[in-house]
Amino acid sequence: MLNQIIYHYNILKVLGTGKSGTTYLAKDLDAIDSPFYLVKQLTYDNLDPIFLPLIEQSFEVQGTIAHRVGQHSQIPSLAAKFEEDGHKYLVYEYIDGELLSQELTPGSTWSQAQVLSFLIELTEILSFIHSLNYIHQNINLQHIIRRKDNDRLTLVGFSAVRDLGNTWYPPGYETHNLNDPSYTSYEQDQNVSHFNSDLYAVGTIAIQALTGKFPIEKDSYTYELKWRDEVTINQKLIEIINRMVRPDYRNRYLSASEVLQDLKSFELTQLPRKSHPLKPQLIIGAAITTLLLGFGGVKLFTSANQPQVLSSVTTTKPPTVTTNGIWNSYVDKTAKISVKYPASWHQQDIHNVVTGENVMFTNPNSTKYRENISIRIENLTNPQTTLASYTQSTIAEINKYYQGVKIIQLSSTILAKRRANLVVYTGKDENLLPIEHLEVWTIDRGKAYILTYKAEPTRYYQFLGTALRTIDSFVLN
Repeated sequence: MLNQIIYHYNILKVLGTGKSGTTYLAKDLDAIDSPFYLVKQLTYDNLDPIFLPLIEQSFEVQGTIAHRVGQHSQIPSLAAKFEEDGHKYLVYEYIDGELLSQELTPGSTWSQAQVLSFLIELTEILSFIHSLNYIHQNINLQHIIRRKDNDRLTLVGFSAVRDLGNTWYPPGYETHNLNDPSYTSYEQDQNVSHFNSDLYAVGTIAIQALTGKFPIEKDSYTYELKWRDEVTINQKLIEIINRMVRPDYRNRYLSASEVLQDLKSFELTQLPRKSHPLKPQLIIGAAITTLLLGFGGVKLFTSANQPQVLSSVTTTKPPTVTTNGIWNSYVDKTAKISVKYPASWHQQDIHNVVTGENVMFTNPNSTKYRENISIRIENLTNPQTTLASYTQSTIAEINKYYQGVKIIQLSSTILAKRRANLVVYTGKDENLLPIEHLEVWTIDRGKAYILTYKAEPTRYYQFLGTALRTIDSFVLN
């Protein structure tokens, strides 16, 4: 096919051939001073003729996934998709760079700083992919490129993506034999993937980079990767990586964002310490009201004020309840909580004993960022913790983990017939996406109960009514 014209792309050379198809380097003849593109001819081998009508559906699914993930700056964007002479093609942005397999050759190692940078970049990308309800399933050195122009990592190889929002897959679809076995978790080898199956692959690459060994030896009894005695790095980073590669997925981090939070917290401890002037402290107590510097229009209520009902959240637009009018009930008898949520939203049970995340309800009809309402239950280390002191630490955490935080409202409220505090704020998440939050919490019997609503600022008010109704329905027994 070399020098052949397909559609209006001039095929220059073959870049690779795999199970999903053949990839070519090409130029767009219709564009002046055209950049290079990757043209991928999709392959549908060994299909019974009865399944041929389903090929078109598979093509559309792959095109949709490529378009959505390509919105991230570290994933190639989809330039076009077309059919010609009975063949189907996807055209991608070309990334000029070097495969990580050329950088991490056998015996070569990275420093702790290099591995930390790698982990932060990859988990940031995975946070975005997972927010779309996709699992990559094929992360290895051949699918990570270091760009020449900015030295940033780019993730490719999305032909094996599992879309958790789509129950249809091509006939004979399996994933356990797609990735390099050395990067494949036990559950994925059984053709059952989870979000943290991707984390296992990333953690394995980090271990390979630290030890210079591949494949990594496993304990014959526990199936744990044997590597901790071979490296001299900070114990905290060892713990983070080790938790990413636990054999049992239930003992791993449950989300990329959870890993990212720990990585960034660790990164802060590695920075040179600077002297900073003390910041004003947030105090919510008897007859004390403080205006925090840098918080903009913060509204504080003292204990002498009567708590406001949740529906009094300040808005500049009337909230709109955008549901089909049908609500489901979520009940957790162990946690002794219940709440109502829109039947059209997806329920995701989390039950993370480390972070306290219990459940999340997600709007499936969004594209860039899916609006969600989550419930977290935190066991307090000090059973005597007051609502005021917990609020103080919560505001400190918000300022620590989000960029460009602006607190819009801070006030008293009622949650589950208990005194509570509420904050509305904006800030950029780990993917630098601007997100608006409504967070409300109360304390009961040594536990903090936190309900959070997140949305893009442009869509925040569209679903605020839905969020308020959900939060108002929260019951604590």
